Amino acid sequence: MKRLAHVLIIVASLISAAPARAKPVTLGVEAMRQLAFEAVTAGFAEQALVYADLLLQRDPKDSTALTVRAQALRALGRTQEARVAAKLAWKSAQTASGRYGAAMAMAQALSSEGRRMAAQLWLRRAAQIAPNPRAYAIARRDFGYVKSRNPWVLQFDVSASPASNVNNGSSNSYMSIGGIPILFDIPPDQQALSGFQFGLGLSGTYRFSPTAPNRQTEARVGVMAQAVVLSGDAKDKAPNARAQDYTYTALEFGLTHHRALDAAALNVLHLTGTAGHNWYGGDDLSNYMRASADLDHRFQNGTSLGFGVSGDHTARLDRPIQSSDRLAIKLGYNFALATNRLSLEVEAAQTSSDSVEVNNDAVTLSLGWRKTKPVAGLMLSGGIDLTQQIFADSRYVIGGREDNKVTAQLQMGFQHVEYMGFSPVLTMQATQVQSNTAQNEHRNLGITLGIQSAF
Repeated sequence: MKRLAHVLIIVASLISAAPARAKPVTLGVEAMRQLAFEAVTAGFAEQALVYADLLLQRDPKDSTALTVRAQALRALGRTQEARVAAKLAWKSAQTASGRYGAAMAMAQALSSEGRRMAAQLWLRRAAQIAPNPRAYAIARRDFGYVKSRNPWVLQFDVSASPASNVNNGSSNSYMSIGGIPILFDIPPDQQALSGFQFGLGLSGTYRFSPTAPNRQTEARVGVMAQAVVLSGDAKDKAPNARAQDYTYTALEFGLTHHRALDAAALNVLHLTGTAGHNWYGGDDLSNYMRASADLDHRFQNGTSLGFGVSGDHTARLDRPIQSSDRLAIKLGYNFALATNRLSLEVEAAQTSSDSVEVNNDAVTLSLGWRKTKPVAGLMLSGGIDLTQQIFADSRYVIGGREDNKVTAQLQMGFQHVEYMGFSPVLTMQATQVQSNTAQNEHRNLGITLGIQSAF
């Protein structure tokens, strides 16, 4: 390709330098466009700029010439002019191929200026209108390249779901003491209420420049909000319940340090510190802090083993007596089986609190599964969590309280439904808590539609 471009440039130079008596040679518009494209692709930016300007004298809205001009100006370090040309090319393009080329040229100019977040947006545009699979693959490849060099990582989550228990209320209408039902009804607004949940999460992570090989430090800030709409049945059941009473908002800050303990990065240590504040029903709920250390070991066959320890402190602002400290250790194993990726994790935790209804010991067994290849265009994953909590004391049962929680989840990612690199994800989840106190039994069924990045 480079050799061909060089030959074409020499030919064009000879034509322009031919004696006046020689028979004139005329290049057609398409031939000139091809010559300009070959020149900029081969790295002859100055010549490409000349050809592009000649084409633009004929038609100032020639999108191909504008795209070549943008690429040539960017190669010459004139990135601001390159952005102007790329924007004009985008506006003038009449075909998907023309818009794709303009978007790629704009992304290149922005990336050269260090504006990588904006470059990623234009690469998503390019992927959306890519005229063929090869062009789409190039846009994805360039997106990955720019993303890997962008110190900022932005992530957002949007979800909507119907749920049978939007307020985490009891599945029973009565209370029990010592396992015996008593004639004392649980208030309707504290029972399970159905409705819709809408979630929005936004986080930004800044990756600091490594101070040494195999080390990386990140700072993160995130906000999450969840709103509720009560169903007609819920309003009939609990007329005094208000949807705003069940809204949840959290603001969180974190710092994470990753350190590879060997040259091959088979052993990696992750140290994380997090602090946050949350609100429930518009009122302050708690302040919390968390510190964790996780060590991951990756075997040569692709399996991995992880060990972690964490400590949490939660200062409840609505009910100070329920403030708590939690210490947990966990062990996980991740491995491949045919076209499946499986994970197994065990966690043991102890929560200390002045409240007997919070003070407990817990064990959780988590099983995860992910299909490594799409099935009928769907990326499938799922899992099940089994948790047992033992409360040594309780106001409601002699000999202590015991809760057993089961959560099952199936997730389907629609790989072939995509807009600007984002695809819908459907999650089905069921949770049930069985307890020896009726008021602590819960059930929730939900289907969540969310959005995630495809690359």
